[in-house]
Amino acid sequence: MQVLVTGGTGYLGQAVSEALIRRRHTVTVVARHCPPKDSRVQCRAIDMRTASFTELFRGTDVIVHLVGIIQEHPAAGITFQVMHEQVTQHVVDAALSAGVPRLVHMSALGTREGAISQYHQTKWNAEQYVRNAPLAWTILRPSLLFGGGSPFFATLAAQARLPLVPVPGSGQTLFQPIARTDVAEVIVQMVEKDVAVHETWEMGGPDRYTMDGLYRHVAHVNGRKNPPLVHIPLPLLMLMAEVGQRIPKFPVSTDQLRMLNEANITQDERWRQLVPIAQTLGNDL
Repeated sequence: MQVLVTGGTGYLGQAVSEALIRRRHTVTVVARHCPPKDSRVQCRAIDMRTASFTELFRGTDVIVHLVGIIQEHPAAGITFQVMHEQVTQHVVDAALSAGVPRLVHMSALGTREGAISQYHQTKWNAEQYVRNAPLAWTILRPSLLFGGGSPFFATLAAQARLPLVPVPGSGQTLFQPIARTDVAEVIVQMVEKDVAVHETWEMGGPDRYTMDGLYRHVAHVNGRKNPPLVHIPLPLLMLMAEVGQRIPKFPVSTDQLRMLNEANITQDERWRQLVPIAQTLGNDL
């Protein structure tokens, strides 16, 4: 099949593209920047905020839309509203114009109407645009992704090496990490089969962890047992992030802190129909 992957050079996109190639699909990747040439895949470097996709999408059987950001950079025109809502609208409109019949849209666990974070609220708005489109769409909402160099777990690993490990809030917020290769396998099967059409699936791994538990696990993987955890009150962190947002490349935003203080778990196990043996959080973070 002819499959086009937006955001195909990102953390999840690389795993999805590799999985599609292994199944002998023809893959086109759309991204802001293309990596060194790979003969197995066609990459198109495009600014998705402004580009017209209709001609590029013609002849495509399935679009896998993975574009998303976790932190805004307003000075560069990179905001949740632009990257989640506006880009998704461009992709959906072009898919309809080009006659693409199938769209697998990547959202995030915690997305809902009236969400406390702009990240999740703009993800919800994007979902609604997809739902209203007359094509065979599926929406996926995974929890935290792990495996093969997760940016999130790399940050935790760096913090877990400190003499005192700073933990935001109480450390008791629950998360349900899922392997990016499991998510990629689900996407590939949705490309190949008429499964979950007009459905929204939440995805979480087989185990739940508190934030404290995640720090301890990451520390253990890196050879450190029982690191001393220091819980930083959320109001103090919010104040620091509010001030820090005026500094370019400040490492955390108020929006991220809101999400870290909100449980990210699900009871939905429909994806296990496609991947019965789910990977657990091990040493490959």
